[in-house]
Amino acid sequence: MNALPALLAALLVVVAGCADHPQPLETVVIKATTGLCLSGKTCHADRAGVWIPKTRVGIVAASVAEQADVDLYVDVEVSTQHEMYRCNETDASGCVFRMKYAGPGLYDYGATSGSTYLGSNVTTTNISFPAGTAIVIPAGVPVYVHLDVINSSLIDLKVDQDAWLYYVPMP
Repeated sequence: MNALPALLAALLVVVAGCADHPQPLETVVIKATTGLCLSGKTCHADRAGVWIPKTRVGIVAASVAEQADVDLYVDVEVSTQHEMYRCNETDASGCVFRMKYAGPGLYDYGATSGSTYLGSNVTTTNISFPAGTAIVIPAGVPVYVHLDVINSSLIDLKVDQDAWLYYVPMP
């Protein structure tokens, strides 16, 4: 039996009064980084970025824009879990958003044609929850951005990957 639909339904909580009294939408940008990631290495950063709401909030959308034009594989997770890959079908509490992307590879075709990029990037990946629903985060509970990065580029990189969360204040 697949528990995922029930867990998703439990995570998406009706935002009381939104239809009758629209709340102003607020935005937070969680700055996240792996630090320097050497060429050919995998860099993992649990809690690469954190935001702690001062009041109870309802997250209604999330966006993570792809930042790379070089050969990177990036796995991003936004959750209240202290470590990455803790969001699963048996315990999805606090899981907000997860995405992966791979930047284009750099291929060298020789001295006559030079180097070129191959492949295309997804420029923005986001999710919006249905009207009147949100993922509720209690006041004082940290929301983390976790990162896994594989740097297949030819250079060492400082990998910064920010996440935008759109939320409404909750009573």
